[in-house]
Amino acid sequence: MDTQTTNRQVRKFHPAAYAMQRQMRAVRRTMSADTVEESQRAARWAQAWYQLVQRKLDQLQHAPRYLH
Repeated sequence: MDTQTTNRQVRKFHPAAYAMQRQMRAVRRTMSADTVEESQRAARWAQAWYQLVQRKLDQLQHAPRYLH
């Protein structure tokens, strides 16, 4: 019997697009933070997502292209 239930939606975005979306959300959270600590925490998240986006874009750029 499967006892694990999840209500998570299946991601419909490409991983790079999803990371970019999360980065934008973190930047918005940084700008709208109520406290300095919250802003700093959100800025760290934005930076982490930025690095992830750049890494994904680099991977896509170096991926082999096949012509059929």
